[in-house]
Amino acid sequence: MNLTSKKYLRQVEEVIKKAEAGEVYPVYLFIGDRPIIHPQINKLIDCLVSEEAKDFNFEVLSPDFFSEGRLLELLETRGFFPGRKVVLVQDLPLLVSADTTKTRWKKTLAAIEAGDDDRAKELISRIFSDLKIDPKEIIGLSSGQMKEVLDWPKDLRIENLSEFLEDHGEDLECIEPIHTGSGDRILSWLAQRADPSRAIIIIESEVVDRRCSFYKELKKHGPVVDLDKEKKDSKSGTDLAKSFIRSLIREKGKEIEPKAIDAIMDRVGHTDLVGLKTEVQKLISQAGDSVRIKAEDVCEMVVRHKDEELYKLTGAIGEKDLGKCLNSLSYLLNQGIHPLAILQTIANFLRKMIILRAVFEYGPGIQTVKNLQYRIFKDEILPEIKENMGDALPALLKGAHPYALYKLTLQTYGFDLDQMLDFLASMAEMDLEFKGGQVSHRVLLETLIFRFISM
Repeated sequence: MNLTSKKYLRQVEEVIKKAEAGEVYPVYLFIGDRPIIHPQINKLIDCLVSEEAKDFNFEVLSPDFFSEGRLLELLETRGFFPGRKVVLVQDLPLLVSADTTKTRWKKTLAAIEAGDDDRAKELISRIFSDLKIDPKEIIGLSSGQMKEVLDWPKDLRIENLSEFLEDHGEDLECIEPIHTGSGDRILSWLAQRADPSRAIIIIESEVVDRRCSFYKELKKHGPVVDLDKEKKDSKSGTDLAKSFIRSLIREKGKEIEPKAIDAIMDRVGHTDLVGLKTEVQKLISQAGDSVRIKAEDVCEMVVRHKDEELYKLTGAIGEKDLGKCLNSLSYLLNQGIHPLAILQTIANFLRKMIILRAVFEYGPGIQTVKNLQYRIFKDEILPEIKENMGDALPALLKGAHPYALYKLTLQTYGFDLDQMLDFLASMAEMDLEFKGGQVSHRVLLETLIFRFISM
């Protein structure tokens, strides 16, 4: 029974209402990002197990300790309190395969980029366990060696993972692989002995191989609420995201204007429901006693986060990615960021690039930048530069975080110093055009960016 449609949240509510009315199934499967699906699962659990019985009739089985035998033992052991037993199985190993590894790495990289170190460590530890790899075997390997050991997907960048492991590799848990079984015993229990008045399985999985036979058989026995599949579809995913925003707002007793929803969607998109939830929670907190959230409230919140988007713009310039540049520029202008502020940001970024490029050309040599690893930059090259330059050290190198300098240094490799100096000199004319010219600011900025990344 698959519940994947543009009315996802209503379908979840339907599952819960049926449970409240006594219409229950021996197994439920929820697929999607844990911060989104877990609150829905908790609502279902509240319907299936009374609060006073949860300490005795409700169990959580993590993938670290999962086996078919352990699950069946929990299901068939009667609880201390009268009523059914409910077992929540998290990230069921039987539902993942080599085909899902790329998706799991994507989630890991997203957690690293979001600064969610704990979640990233958990995901990496689980993947390493499934691959039967000790974290110590990976630490210290070059990016190329790491790609070979992990059979890394060709279209994903491994640099962020490599840098994360350098800083946090020693903190990773070494999870011993265990024999999980084939799934046949669980399917046999569902087909022959399952009685939802006595025991129920709830499966919470972030990633599922929908082609595996176990998944195909499992969904014959109960609802599959597939948020992960739903959010990737452009139309139904957009509808889902909007419904999700309204649901979060309603839960807090507030209302929201349609234009405000559109403004949030423009900022975050429809696929990142975790990001949407974070932004909505900020809005709710910002609203205080006000009942209705307006588009202006969203714009105010966005303006306070303009530094983040400006950083994305300069990052895209450094990568010479015209598409990303134009998307960031369009977003900033649509949110009312003054064009001169954008121009100043680009000029400051250019000055930093010039300083770093000059430091390397007249110091360690620009060729040292190519394929430079963060550990070597932080531990060897940066201290050497600071020591050699002494009092002449530019302010940029004194206060910036080593990782920020490292990323900027990598970007300088693709730009010529003389061309950057000429370009900086020409920006004085651009400033005059901004203040008194007839050409639109958007066109001027687009032209400026195109010239910058064409060097």
